[in-house]
Amino acid sequence: MLTDLVNEGVSVWLDGASRRSLADGTLSRRMTDAHVTGAVLSLRELGREVRDGTAYREQIDMLGTQGVTADEAVRALLFYDARWACDVLRPSFTATQGADGWVCAELDPRFADDARASVAEARAVALAVNRPNLLIAVPSTPAGMTVISDCVAEGIGVNARHIYSVRCYGEVIEAYFEGLERALTAGRAVTAFASVASFEAARMEAAVDLCLNGREPAVAAPLRGRSALALARAAYHLYEERLGSGRWRKLRAAGARPQRLVWPGADAPDPATTVRQVEELVAWSTVHAMSQPTLDAVARLGRLRGDTLSGESRASDELLTGLRLQDVSVDRTAVELARSELRGSVRDRLDLADSVRDTWRRTHG
Repeated sequence: MLTDLVNEGVSVWLDGASRRSLADGTLSRRMTDAHVTGAVLSLRELGREVRDGTAYREQIDMLGTQGVTADEAVRALLFYDARWACDVLRPSFTATQGADGWVCAELDPRFADDARASVAEARAVALAVNRPNLLIAVPSTPAGMTVISDCVAEGIGVNARHIYSVRCYGEVIEAYFEGLERALTAGRAVTAFASVASFEAARMEAAVDLCLNGREPAVAAPLRGRSALALARAAYHLYEERLGSGRWRKLRAAGARPQRLVWPGADAPDPATTVRQVEELVAWSTVHAMSQPTLDAVARLGRLRGDTLSGESRASDELLTGLRLQDVSVDRTAVELARSELRGSVRDRLDLADSVRDTWRRTHG
């Protein structure tokens, strides 16, 4: 199915790429056998491998002898992995003239509500990694909209993350357009500027289904397991609508590229649900970011039925209206989920620093 997905104009990225997948050649093999053309680095996966005590031990020990802090060591690990992944994917980046071959590295989530600190950190990450195919993953908080605009205006590639609602996605598009316009006003060429928007439709479906618990089965059943598709259709409709605007035509004439939608997977306990969510979210010039288990499940079990998003806004409206009638607020649920995921990212970052310290203690006493 992965070949069929690519033929539908969908790019496949490896979500949760890590030192192990780089060192053992998994990412390189996936570029060949699974059509992978991008990678999303994960703080959570990095933390697991540090605690496992294998992939990062030598580098952590070396950093410890240099007297760096745990936070500085974490940054060094992240930068090293980002450079390595960018180099592995560089052939794809070159072959597609920058359409693919991207690597997403997380911005420190502790800065998510501080625009000035986030922009400074994004500049530091971009400078330290120093690769043209790097995207900085920026949480789409209110402060994050400023960060997205500022980074785009400076030519720093951005992956706008933690998007759980169409309303938030609209704000991300606005920030991207604004950043491009500011760059043009400053006399910068925007032909090589890049951004993607990661819309968490699968995670939103799980959260919405929880909100339906306690409703009458006859009422909840037609709504359960359908919100990922409805939200993706609404988001894609907005994407097409904005690309049809006079504002975008001016940016396009200056060489700007569209900000593609990325559908991150949720790795549901039931593989059939995970596969269904990939099958259902298909449209030209979008991206599916999948973990290795999801890639395997989709390759083995998936069956495509073509473009599922274009021209389907009416069906989306009907489902979302049904949720509102059941007093399920998608926007409120999206805000709660975004904050919860952000808190989880902060914990991952703090836990990672603690794991580095634990490694030093075990090694040096």
